[in-house]
Amino acid sequence: MSEHLPHEMTEEQYRRLPENIAREIEVVHGHVIVCESPVPEHNRVARRLASAMEQPPSTEPCIRVETDIDVVLWRIPKFTFRRPDVTVYRCLPERGAKPEASDALIVVEVSSPSTAAEDLLDKKAQYARVGIPLYLVVSLDTKYEIEEVREFRLDAHAGEYRLHRLHREGSLELEHVIIGEISFADLVR
Repeated sequence: MSEHLPHEMTEEQYRRLPENIAREIEVVHGHVIVCESPVPEHNRVARRLASAMEQPPSTEPCIRVETDIDVVLWRIPKFTFRRPDVTVYRCLPERGAKPEASDALIVVEVSSPSTAAEDLLDKKAQYARVGIPLYLVVSLDTKYEIEEVREFRLDAHAGEYRLHRLHREGSLELEHVIIGEISFADLVR
């Protein structure tokens, strides 16, 4: 079905798509990007990470943690949204509202060798451009084990991310927005 989609799309056109088709794409600078369905191990890590991120205390009064939810990055000059694997965002006043980039506190991409370049270049630059404070890249190896988690913090003055910490010792130790430790083993079991 995605082969019948236009190459470019406005927000209004995207909002009119049937949900099953909308779930297959992202729109970047108005261009339609068809997203391949990830392997089950990828989804499992994202789902378990989101669940684990809901447990520890937060420095924010109210947060939500979701997997696979649209986050509008910008509308001008051309509509752009991404669907991070995990998004931590401030609670929204309206039920059913989707977060905008200004609501996002942490975005996470679960990255495999085939998606690493996009996750570490394009998405990283886009998330920094809109001011999301923390970006985590969970790197999976070819056996779908977690190699490492790269924790990038926004340098607001420079408008780009700086590598804050490389988590390689079997756990992710968060100290910004979410305060706690998450074991790699719990995410891949």
